Amino acid sequence: MESRKLSSTSGNQSLRPRARLLKTLGSELISSDKVAVIELVKNSYDADASTVVIRFKGPLCQGKGSIEVWDNGHGMNVDSIQNSWLDIATDIKRKHSKSEKGRRVLGEKGIGRLAAARLGNQLTLITRSSLEDEINLSIDWSQFDRDNAYLDEIEISWESNSPKIFNGLYNTELNMHASEIGMNNPSHGTLIKIDELNHTWTDKDFIELRTALSRLIRPNAESSNLFSETVEEDFKILLLIDDNNSNFEKFSGEIGFSNDFQIPNYKITGFVGSDGRSEINYFNQQTNESELIKEPFISEFSDRSPEVGPFSFEINVWDRDKVSIEENLRISNPGRVSPKVNDLKGFRDTLNDLAGVSIYRDGFRVLPFGEPGDDWLGLDLRRVQNPSMRLSNNQIIGRVMISADLNPGLKDQSNREGLISSGAYDDLQKILLIALNELEQRRFKYRRDNTVKSEKEKGGLFKKFDLSEVRGTFAKNYPHDIKLISLIDKKNKDIEAGVAEVQQVISRYSRLATLGSLIDRVIHDGRTAVTFINQSSRFGENKLKSSKLKDLQEISSAINHFQNVNKQSKILSSLFNQIEPFGGRKRGRPRKIDVAEAIKKSISNLQTTADDFGVLLESDYCSHTTFLDESEIMVVLTNLISNAIYWTAKNQKETERKVFISSRVNDDSSITFIVSDTGPGVPAENRENIFDPYFSTKPDGVGLGLSIVGNIVEDIYSGELALVDDSQYPGATFEATFRRRV
Repeated sequence: MESRKLSSTSGNQSLRPRARLLKTLGSELISSDKVAVIELVKNSYDADASTVVIRFKGPLCQGKGSIEVWDNGHGMNVDSIQNSWLDIATDIKRKHSKSEKGRRVLGEKGIGRLAAARLGNQLTLITRSSLEDEINLSIDWSQFDRDNAYLDEIEISWESNSPKIFNGLYNTELNMHASEIGMNNPSHGTLIKIDELNHTWTDKDFIELRTALSRLIRPNAESSNLFSETVEEDFKILLLIDDNNSNFEKFSGEIGFSNDFQIPNYKITGFVGSDGRSEINYFNQQTNESELIKEPFISEFSDRSPEVGPFSFEINVWDRDKVSIEENLRISNPGRVSPKVNDLKGFRDTLNDLAGVSIYRDGFRVLPFGEPGDDWLGLDLRRVQNPSMRLSNNQIIGRVMISADLNPGLKDQSNREGLISSGAYDDLQKILLIALNELEQRRFKYRRDNTVKSEKEKGGLFKKFDLSEVRGTFAKNYPHDIKLISLIDKKNKDIEAGVAEVQQVISRYSRLATLGSLIDRVIHDGRTAVTFINQSSRFGENKLKSSKLKDLQEISSAINHFQNVNKQSKILSSLFNQIEPFGGRKRGRPRKIDVAEAIKKSISNLQTTADDFGVLLESDYCSHTTFLDESEIMVVLTNLISNAIYWTAKNQKETERKVFISSRVNDDSSITFIVSDTGPGVPAENRENIFDPYFSTKPDGVGLGLSIVGNIVEDIYSGELALVDDSQYPGATFEATFRRRV
């Protein structure tokens, strides 16, 4: 071609993509060979196939071997080949979102066929539409790499002939395995054959492929009956591997779901309408108990409807300890002998591979949700903050069922690797975490109660430190050996004395909540204090920068901000003082403070948060001086007021969102701080649990706030933290009573 003159000052010119662009798109938009195979299976699904066979022929190493994808879908005719398959990025599926059988099509961008370029160098397409000729099409992807070749210079050859593959006769190429699952003498369908593989396949690749395929189609309709009218139930996948030089044949077979994971320890299922109204069902396999939970999400969307919905979900949870796994294997596999170590390891390894929360759109899986390492709900980070209550990603197999037509806000990224970030996506995450929190609360209480019961049945922690049973055996068998029996009696008394001493030490140190809990407290309250410090210092700095030196009012405001910084630093100092006794130093005595000032400061620190949530903070207190640590009072009030603001914000009517803070001096000179709110209150079933460390009903709660308050009030000041009934406020009322130090 002639070179264009550089002297031109204007002109018109069309874009001419190089031929290699097509292969580049295939490699860049399709992230792995596993995803490429899945894209081809999706095309078969869109073609209304009831069966797809994926056949590997060895040797499965780079530059050799082949992959075949057979289906018995409606196939293609000449018009479909010319105006659809060869039309890259066609909008036909976008215009016609339903297949001939009524399936909601999965590929709308028209680029899924580029997956073949990712897998191998040569492509052969054989397809036949019912009662028409069979079409053969070939592509040599290497020609797209020619130097200086443009895309419009590459020609694709095809021909139409009488059917040889899809002729309705028995096909030895598919063999008996395919006919067993429904690929029985197809007279229409599509075969895509890819030769000269770009990748050497390994055991690990086939394990990942089988796992991905097993999760591709939802295994049952229990959690998605909302969309049963739009989802074709009959879709089977068969994996065949023919390679005489390897042991890959062990991965052949119909793709299914492991029996070991049909019965979870806990399960929660539910449906969420587009208006946020919903109900969910919780089930505990160990107790065979179920519970209907109505409207768990409505309070989170008091001011608006969620941008996502309707959709349904199912979250299955397994405990990974040895006893739970053994029990699960016995239930899910009747007749199996007692599980061995390999079974336990195999169960955990398989659960690792399957774990995660997957999204299924119109019955078909959306990648990469639920893939290993894809913790899109942030469950592992959430568990780090509260390991006793929260679940990790590797304990969960979850399924979210959505419809493309009913959830237009959930759209694919161009690379088929997730959904575009949007308000609908954010609401989906929020709702699922709320549902998971409902399960976690009930699981936490069950495991705690079960552990307490188990310890009682065992006779407690120190039952094994008792020689009474040994003494009885010797006294029966050797009644005349008085010396030996006397020695056992003496040692038993020594053990009893030692146990009593250990129990005293444990009792003493348990009130300190252990060093681990102390560190948790530093993290919990320290993070809150640091947030205040950062905000106040930033406000103060901005005020000084924007003010004139003569503007006394602005300078005074800036100084006030920095004073708040100083107050928050005192909270950090108090936390460090709590750790100081481990260094052997003696704790100093609190100074005299005004209770009213401590309340004012606590309210001031949380005023911005209250304003953001539309919550009115009211107070009623009298000036009273006492010997208390001001920063400890503020830690108590900050936690109680923060909780009250959070729950009061759940009140649908903003005019009724109020938190009331007050104090009183009791007859014994103790001081009681009262925090009341107009929120939903504490459900009766949770009243005994809210003071336990790590128990939280907030979806992202750590569960340490009330535990920390109780530690300060009860252990340091010999006081009392209580949830009381208050007829004036319909929500929760907490009273924290401080007494003099002992």
